Amino acid sequence: MTNLTAWVLLMPLLGFIILGVLGRAMSRQAVLTVAWSAAGLAFLFAALSFFSMLGTQPETARVSDIVIYHWVSSGDFQLDFGLLLDPLSATMLMVITGVGFLIHIYSAGYMEGDPSFWRFFCFMNFFIFAMTLLVSADNLLFLLVGWALVGLASFLLIGFWYQRRAAVAAARKALIINIIGDFGLMLAIFLLFKHYSTLLYGFGSANNCIPGNAGYGVLTALGCTAVGHTTLTAICLLLFVACAAKSAQLPLYMWLPDAMEGPTPVSALIHAATMVTAGVYLVARMHPLFELSTTALTIVAVIGGVTALFAASIALVQLDIKRVLAYSTISQLGYMFMGEGVHNYSAGIFHLTTHAYFKALLFLAAGAVIHALGGEQDMREMGGLRQRMKITFWTFLIGALAISAIPPFAGFWSKDEILSSLLAQGAAGNRVAYVLWGLGLLTAALTAFYMFRLVFGIFMGSYRGTGPVAHGHAVTEETEEEEPEPARSKRRAGSGFYDIYEVPGIMTVPLLILAGLSIIGGLVGSFDIIRLTRWHPFAAFLDPVFSDVTTLHTPSYTLQLVSTLASLVLAAVGILVAWRMYRRGFEYKENHNPVYQLLVHKYYVDEICIALLINPLLWVGRQASRLIEDDALDGGSRGVGWLFRGTSGGLGRLQTGYMRNYALAILLGVVLIVVYYVVRG
Repeated sequence: MTNLTAWVLLMPLLGFIILGVLGRAMSRQAVLTVAWSAAGLAFLFAALSFFSMLGTQPETARVSDIVIYHWVSSGDFQLDFGLLLDPLSATMLMVITGVGFLIHIYSAGYMEGDPSFWRFFCFMNFFIFAMTLLVSADNLLFLLVGWALVGLASFLLIGFWYQRRAAVAAARKALIINIIGDFGLMLAIFLLFKHYSTLLYGFGSANNCIPGNAGYGVLTALGCTAVGHTTLTAICLLLFVACAAKSAQLPLYMWLPDAMEGPTPVSALIHAATMVTAGVYLVARMHPLFELSTTALTIVAVIGGVTALFAASIALVQLDIKRVLAYSTISQLGYMFMGEGVHNYSAGIFHLTTHAYFKALLFLAAGAVIHALGGEQDMREMGGLRQRMKITFWTFLIGALAISAIPPFAGFWSKDEILSSLLAQGAAGNRVAYVLWGLGLLTAALTAFYMFRLVFGIFMGSYRGTGPVAHGHAVTEETEEEEPEPARSKRRAGSGFYDIYEVPGIMTVPLLILAGLSIIGGLVGSFDIIRLTRWHPFAAFLDPVFSDVTTLHTPSYTLQLVSTLASLVLAAVGILVAWRMYRRGFEYKENHNPVYQLLVHKYYVDEICIALLINPLLWVGRQASRLIEDDALDGGSRGVGWLFRGTSGGLGRLQTGYMRNYALAILLGVVLIVVYYVVRG
């Protein structure tokens, strides 16, 4: 088996270095050549490794761990910089580089007029490198390095338009919340090293601390001791803190909707297809630990289920098309964690791959609409675009059908696999799984509703805007503030519906490819649902990694059919309700209903955080600034200055310049000395 992971890692790193050093002096075509070559070659090497693995029999261990160099050696402890290729990392590499390459192509059109064209592609290459390092590292230390670099890349790309205060604030918010997750990951690594004396996942060792399938990513160590359930649970929960921060799960989800301030290709790459799935990957990679802690795994599933419904409910009322998709991403990630929380890691990774196809498609199609309208993202300023943007309409519709889990589109197969696993766990006596199954079904209905609210609001009915404005990518700090509606309409005067055109081919080709993947991408899943065959190549491909896990399936065909039909009926109801409400286009009316206001204000989470966290911290900071800087430091320095100034002034008054004064002072000194000795005898 050929392991070309080092080349997958090297290509975007070289692209980042070249563009970072020479990009400012390069032409746009040269920048594209470097950026596309880096991403394209990374995908090529990932694909060669993947198909080489397919040509290797699973029984001979589809795993390869190559050591690039020895990092540290101390006594019996040795840690190398190694790159792992197994079915899980190979799948992730295909998603990262494949979707990343398509987004690189799309970005050439979307960012055409941006003055920092070279800097954008420099950061994009850096992100591909960081994410590749995260999923290909063969030990926890370099996974942590990749984890942190992905957070840095996210910060750079979200705040790419740094002239905008909102973008800078969103980048800071993302970085701070990700650092919270990084801290949890570091604590988990410290505990793992303390109790298992290793940072390696472990490959082929006969001495496994954690039961599992040696050779496929099981933590191993020499001479390790038994670890109590409490410690294992603590390690797993600390790992999940990192996962919740990176994958935007409750309560650390707040950064993801704000991250939509970045360019739309950034939203598609980082916040839909790859970065946010790092948490799902980490749970799957560390599954031997989670399998030993039922408590931790249950918490993973419950938080995933609650997050899925929570985010879907907020998406129902959003007016910014990118924010609808952002909350949708949070909701779909909840599905993935639910699948992993009931021991079906393959289903979680399967939904990760299908989600990468249709969510990248939805973001890029939304970006095409935004690009055609000169930066407009408000659904109230759209409508009727189906006539002007036919390719964008059909591709967006395919993405909406896929995420709504309508067969035969990709999202149906992966979402049905997760819901079936939840029902199977419930039938086996896990009452929590029944509740999660119900949450999953309700979320499916809400997903179908808000996605087709988006479809009808953007493409159906009559056009409600006034046409495109000058491309809004280079908006400055002075112009980025919200404008009142009359000013916005006046600013657009003279443009209209017929000034809107389909985006150029360099942007529509990636849309068409992703649309094709959103249609057929789920066919590698399980067809057990229709009982025609036991063909499930994706799960079989990942089976060696998760062979130590017992995944329950629905005990009867009838029960599985119930789960499938229930999800389909609820999705159909969601689409039907959206059609009844918005088939003539989106008509916004002010709604003072308390429930609506609760959703519009996103459950007042931001306001609560500001009241309970931000304002108290600011008050403490101001008080500390006053006490330490004003009173202690400034006051202390002023006091020292006053002391020396007073002392020098007093001594200065003794220097009169008169000889008689000095003689008198000498006489007094002599008298005092004589008196002193007389008194002492």
